[in-house]
Amino acid sequence: MSEGVTRLEKEQLQRRIAAASKREKAELVLKNATVMDVFNVTTYKANVAISDGMIVGCGDYEGEIEIDMSGKFISPSFIDGHVHIESAMVPPEEFAKVVLPHGVTTVIADPHEIANVGGLEAVLYMIEASKHLPLEVKIMAPSSVPATPFEHNGASLSAEEVGSLMKEKDAYGLAEVMDYPAVLNGDEEMVTKLLAAHQENRIIDGHAAGLDETALNTYLTAGIRNDHEAVRASEATMRTARGMYVLMREGTAAKDMEALIGTVTPYNARRYVFATDDKHLDELIEEGSIDASVRKAIKLGMDPVQAVQLASLNAAECFGLKDKGAIAPGYQADFLVLNDLEKVEVEAVYVAGEKVVEGNKFVTELRDAAEPPSYLLDSVRMKEWDVASFKLPLASNKAKVIGVKLGSIVTEVLVEEVKVSGGEFIPSVEQNQLKLVVAERHHELGHVGVGIVKGIPLKKGAIATTVSHDSHNIIALGTDDESIATAIKELERIKGGMVVADHQDILASLPLKIGGLMSSEPYKVVNRQIKEIDEALKKLGYEQDKNPFLTLSFLALPVIPALKLTDTGLFDVSQFAHVNIEAE
Repeated sequence: MSEGVTRLEKEQLQRRIAAASKREKAELVLKNATVMDVFNVTTYKANVAISDGMIVGCGDYEGEIEIDMSGKFISPSFIDGHVHIESAMVPPEEFAKVVLPHGVTTVIADPHEIANVGGLEAVLYMIEASKHLPLEVKIMAPSSVPATPFEHNGASLSAEEVGSLMKEKDAYGLAEVMDYPAVLNGDEEMVTKLLAAHQENRIIDGHAAGLDETALNTYLTAGIRNDHEAVRASEATMRTARGMYVLMREGTAAKDMEALIGTVTPYNARRYVFATDDKHLDELIEEGSIDASVRKAIKLGMDPVQAVQLASLNAAECFGLKDKGAIAPGYQADFLVLNDLEKVEVEAVYVAGEKVVEGNKFVTELRDAAEPPSYLLDSVRMKEWDVASFKLPLASNKAKVIGVKLGSIVTEVLVEEVKVSGGEFIPSVEQNQLKLVVAERHHELGHVGVGIVKGIPLKKGAIATTVSHDSHNIIALGTDDESIATAIKELERIKGGMVVADHQDILASLPLKIGGLMSSEPYKVVNRQIKEIDEALKKLGYEQDKNPFLTLSFLALPVIPALKLTDTGLFDVSQFAHVNIEAE
């Protein structure tokens, strides 16, 4: 027996060959199934034979176990091409329970959120927590931690650590390369990370927001082959023309499919994939994951089998998953039983030929949750502060204001007259000008940035959270300093999460003890706490459909236009520099 081939592997292959050639019965046969042929974008009738977790034949087969699939569609299961599990506010074990019933059996996960809090140790925790689940989680090594040098995050990942994650620690590839100026300038640290991925023959994920033609050419030359930041049709076409995979994003904040789907043709469809990127738990439960993307694509006019192709085969080939993504011999038996093709009604989910979900209920045991490092359970470390830390001195009544649109992560630079008393900014509910505070919470540095926001219509009180991309400092928005202080104190007490406060009263809280990003509670408990947050927002006079925490969580991200606030002050993304809040 040759070196590297075990007796078990040899016996498995022999059994599969015997079943495929009909010398032996297959372990499982799906009789009279309508097979979704994602290669030819059509369907056909067949019996599907499965042995040792692999599909061994589509045709006329008999099995030790036979299931009649008359009237049912057999589809390859779905792959999420880019997701931050932390955005669902639950760890991988609970995340699996949420997305598997929606037909998602593989995800390409970038843990850069938790990495910005806990560095290498946090990434290793995510890798360990993702093992031995029916959901296959391909953890990527974060490429850009911290995202920028203009704020204080919890940790950094060096090129050496990133390389070791791919070489020794099961990281599947290099996660989204957000620091594209470093790529374009041939920065030594970034080049070292890129070469580490190339040397290990690993995938490199893109984040090519707003790149022009020359910049995109340079990005591709570096070996980056996919991108989820195309938001206009012209951007998608520019990418596919250069052989790049376009990941059409449908998350909680960013929803790009409607703008991009018109660029998909029979000639270029193999270069399109679905991704959620950031999707909150309540939306995953109620709307779905990649299944929601498939439904939306069909609703927008895409052929149902084509939509499934994007969700399965295209994603598998994009990420080098050679035995996933199709109902065909030699492919892993990860598949869905669908009652209705256009509605994507999932009756059952199989992983490696084993049924894991039936009728939206698990029929298999999941492993116990991995224990997070102690550091991640005590990640809110603030220097002693008082309400005076949140004062905003102004020499005049004209200031730069962050203009927001609910549901969008892009802001505007506004110059407005604001209320000033005693040389300090006073929030105005009437003018919808509220105070924004970003407080460093990782190393007790005491940095506090204070700014003004227009567009989030709270009538009273404050909201605050430790989910604040990408450095995940505390970010709070309020109508008065007392409410802001109350909310921040509660975040300290519960070790991170989300809080709604009114003066000295806590109206609702959602503890996220794992790095201030994920809950240690079952997902159903977390979902109930989200509903309690929603109800508490109504008590602050908030009457909008879109959750303000979503918008709030991106107001400190200095790589998305246009005006943001970090713990070190107001930041103009177009200038890529901090600016004075005083308007000239």
